[in-house]
Amino acid sequence: MAAGWLMAMAVGGGLLLGLLLFRALRQRARRRGTGHGRPERFEGVISHRQVRMAIYLVLLAAGGHALLLAWQAESSLERYGAEAEAANLAGRQRMHSQRIGRIVSLLAPPEQDGAPDPAPARAVDPAALAEVLAQAKRDTAALKTLLHAAAMREPAEQALDATVLARWDQARTQLLREAEALLAALRAGTPAARQRIEGLQQAVEPALAAAEQLVATIDATIQARRRSEVIRSRLWAGATAVLLLAMALLVAEPTARAVKAQYLQIAAQTRELERLALVAELTQNAVMITDGRFRMVWVNEAFCQITGYAQGEALGRSLSGLLHCGAEQQPGLVRIQQAIASGSGARSQVLNRRKDGSALWLDIDVQPLREDTDGRSGFVAVAADITERRRAQADLRIAAIAFDSLEAIAITNAEQVILRVNAAFTRITGYSAAEAHGQVVGRLLRSGRHGNDFYEAMWRQLKARRHWQGEVWNRRKDGQVYPEWLSITAVTDDDGAVVNYVAVFTDITQKKLADETIHNLAFYDALTELPNRRLMRDRLDQLQAAGPRQQAAAVLFIDLDNFKELNDSRGHDVGDALLIEVARRLRACVRVHDTVSRQGGDEFVVILCNLHPAPSQAGADAQAVAEKIRAALSLPYQVGSIEWHCTASIGICMLEGGAQPVDEILKRADIAMYEAKRAGRNVTRFYDPATHAAIQERIALEADLRQALAGGQLLLHFQPQVDAQGRPTGAEALLRWRHPARGLVPPGQFIALAEETDLILPIGQWVLEEACSQLRRWSEAPATRELQLAVNVSARQFRQADFVEQVRQTLRESGASPQRLKLELTESLVLVNLEDTLAKMQAIRALGVRFAIDDFGTGQSSLAYLTRLTLDQLKIDQAFVASMLTSHTDAVIVQTVIGMAHSLGLDVIAEGVETAAQVDFLQSSGCHAYQGYLFGKPMPIGQFERHLGCTV
Repeated sequence: MAAGWLMAMAVGGGLLLGLLLFRALRQRARRRGTGHGRPERFEGVISHRQVRMAIYLVLLAAGGHALLLAWQAESSLERYGAEAEAANLAGRQRMHSQRIGRIVSLLAPPEQDGAPDPAPARAVDPAALAEVLAQAKRDTAALKTLLHAAAMREPAEQALDATVLARWDQARTQLLREAEALLAALRAGTPAARQRIEGLQQAVEPALAAAEQLVATIDATIQARRRSEVIRSRLWAGATAVLLLAMALLVAEPTARAVKAQYLQIAAQTRELERLALVAELTQNAVMITDGRFRMVWVNEAFCQITGYAQGEALGRSLSGLLHCGAEQQPGLVRIQQAIASGSGARSQVLNRRKDGSALWLDIDVQPLREDTDGRSGFVAVAADITERRRAQADLRIAAIAFDSLEAIAITNAEQVILRVNAAFTRITGYSAAEAHGQVVGRLLRSGRHGNDFYEAMWRQLKARRHWQGEVWNRRKDGQVYPEWLSITAVTDDDGAVVNYVAVFTDITQKKLADETIHNLAFYDALTELPNRRLMRDRLDQLQAAGPRQQAAAVLFIDLDNFKELNDSRGHDVGDALLIEVARRLRACVRVHDTVSRQGGDEFVVILCNLHPAPSQAGADAQAVAEKIRAALSLPYQVGSIEWHCTASIGICMLEGGAQPVDEILKRADIAMYEAKRAGRNVTRFYDPATHAAIQERIALEADLRQALAGGQLLLHFQPQVDAQGRPTGAEALLRWRHPARGLVPPGQFIALAEETDLILPIGQWVLEEACSQLRRWSEAPATRELQLAVNVSARQFRQADFVEQVRQTLRESGASPQRLKLELTESLVLVNLEDTLAKMQAIRALGVRFAIDDFGTGQSSLAYLTRLTLDQLKIDQAFVASMLTSHTDAVIVQTVIGMAHSLGLDVIAEGVETAAQVDFLQSSGCHAYQGYLFGKPMPIGQFERHLGCTV
């Protein structure tokens, strides 16, 4: 019981100490909050943590009290059980003593009055006595255990009387000892002695009395303890009442007062918030309240008007997500985001988007909302629409930048007096702002180039349209006149009256120079500064557009002779210098209104205008100017350190009325110029329609010739070559063209044309391949295997860098014998670039191919080159053979050629032999090889082989 009282006192003291500590901490917190400037709106308001703590203390006290009562009830039950058990065991001790007494009474013999000896004892079962003794011992042990535990648990004043316990224990021991001795005698079968029975009977009475006393003592002790518990319960009830009273005074009453104060404070704040809400609704600025994650929980009507979003669309969404404009790196937005993350406030200007997608600039002030000094519950944001202000600021910046731009700006009043100018005005005109201020702009800058009519038209348009722009020539401060592009705008007031003029102008001097440069580049030759092809054609168009009203005119097409030699040998810089001098001389030879132009390269065109109306006289005038030009261009040219002679070929085309295309006029003049070239150069020629027709025919023939090779229209004819006995030794392959419409075209009509174009190259290669193929076929027949075949090689074909390789590859692919192939070259071919000719001839001669000089004697024959060339044969030209019988000179030439060939160890053959007399003369002169109509005309291969009298 002492332990229970101690525990109860400890719990009560702990609760009391906790209450006192709670009150002390609360008062300290109040003093600290007041001392640290706690906001006025928190004064007298208890925090939810303090209320929670008070409730927890009350619950703790009630729980502790309930646990203590439960523990007391459980202890009482245990004690009541133990006391009942002890009382029961004590009663059983009395019962055991009574049972032993009955057993002893059965063993004692009954006394008979007047009998000398007592009657014998009645028989008793020892087992019954043994059972009683054993049960008595067990009950005694249990009772002692209970009494010992009670003695350890209860205070000393509530313990059993030790004397009673000692007396009971002594009587019990004596009883049990006498009973055990009697039991032993009964089991031994010895007759029970009267002394043992008497002793046992004497022990029963004290034991029974001691047991009775023990039972009474235990009952008295139980009653005393129960009275003590009643008193203790009354004390606990009083303590509980005191505790509840203390909690009411220390916790409930202060809490109630605090709640009341808080209610009053909240009511006051509610009224204040209602006023603030009314202000927020009526303000023109957007007001937003968000939660801790910056999601809007309330917006005012101004927010909806500014952004275009309804309240239902805005609530629950973040401001940045609702008004997002896509500009993630806005500095203002970054500052606000950083402030929100740190829980502090910020103000910045941010670009957003309205619901309709238009730009929206907001000046946003974001501040946190705090429940107490330690945490925040959200944010309040106030935003002002500054879109128009930002646009106005941008317009002002643009206006400021525009005013300080590169264009000059002058602002005047209605009387044209300068009020303000920018830096560009000073830079262009030379007048500073101070010098220009107060001056009339027209008087300050007028150059005098424009008359009064110009300015009157300008002001009429200004008054009518309030705007004028155009090109004006003004004068700088230093007197320099310059062109400018001027734009004048009138500024009017609300009544339409002009109050200011704004003049914006730029100096276009460089632009006009650039335009002039561009014009020159477009219409003039950069080297000679003469009109180019475009300007010349434009002026011809103007002449043609005049129609019947135009006067006689002429076009001169001029081409310098041998200019390419100067350009290639001396360099392009020397050639350019010559062209510049030619241009100067041409300009000097014509009138001012005539046109001298450069077509390109060394070609020039002169347009002579306003010639005599009579055609004959106009032609004579054009001829005179052309001769004057030819004579001027024929004079020596001093180009650098060299003197160069150059002539010109001039073609003339007359324009005598009738519209002709410009291209046709130039083509006619070009044809006349080529006629001058063919006439020997350094001459003039007029355009001739017959010559034009011949040229047209030549152009058509060239077009057909380009299709001849691919169309299989070319073929070879073979003319026999014989010895002195008339036996065939070979043939010459001669090219023929069988045109599908023209028939057989003579070689004289197309060979020269092929030479002038690149067509001679594929044609020459085709002839070489066909000739080699024919040699291979001849080599398969005994009658023709010893025949040689001569093939003419053109100069352009021979000058190819890979000509030697072409011959080698053709021989290899055809399988022809190189010893049976003979290449005929002209004298003019071998004399040009003699070293290259020698190298190629030696390389081809190494293959086994033979060489012959065709038409020997018609060119610049020289023994010097004949001795160096690897020749095998000289061929006397048919012109000498045809006239050698009638011309002594030609006869001597023929004999000389034959003698020279024999001296050099060369074979000689005469071509064009048509009579026996010619054969006789040639034989007598030492020539024993012939080719001509006397022995056979050029013929196709089949006819040629039949002519030989054999079949291959």
